Amino acid sequence: MNRSRDFRYQKKILTNVEIEFVNDSENPDKVLWSLWACKETAYKAIRKSYAGLSFLPRQWSVQLNGYDKMLTEGEVVIPGLNTVFVRLFYLPEGCVHCVGADNWADLDNIIWGMETLQEFTAGESIEPSLFVRECLVRKLAELYQLNSRKLEIRREKEGGELQPPQLYYENRKASCDISLSHDGKFVAYAFLKQFINVNMKNLS
Repeated sequence: MNRSRDFRYQKKILTNVEIEFVNDSENPDKVLWSLWACKETAYKAIRKSYAGLSFLPRQWSVQLNGYDKMLTEGEVVIPGLNTVFVRLFYLPEGCVHCVGADNWADLDNIIWGMETLQEFTAGESIEPSLFVRECLVRKLAELYQLNSRKLEIRREKEGGELQPPQLYYENRKASCDISLSHDGKFVAYAFLKQFINVNMKNLS
């Protein structure tokens, strides 16, 4: 059964208004996965400020400013917490990519990229979380003319739970915002350019 027609699944992740929106749309699959991508992105963004926050997608409301073939913008309202502003990109590969920030202006400062896992193109097996880190490190090294061997992405544990990824340069933590994700054959990364620019100067 398609997830967009699975009412029990809808009830787990969507508000009543969103369920109606999906069911009344011309492309329910696109709408469903757009809403889900927004909620996942909002969780990644807000969790950096509220470490112990639980992911409760059913209680989080996505408000989009219409739909476009290539790009859609909106916000995710989290009761009692900050609003997360989101931007959706609809890619030729048939997938949707979402970036988010707690400040609307920061959406214009996000640099992101998506690549295909090598195992799907070269017959080689590679761990997706390792591959996406390599992709981000390569992009940062190219953009800021840094030695890629001195860049490292770590995920530390706190209370037995993995924390959001952190960027290190010359074994020192860089105070910048990065995000990594993978789904199926696709991996994606995102970072705020203005934060990287300031901190890399301090660390070099």
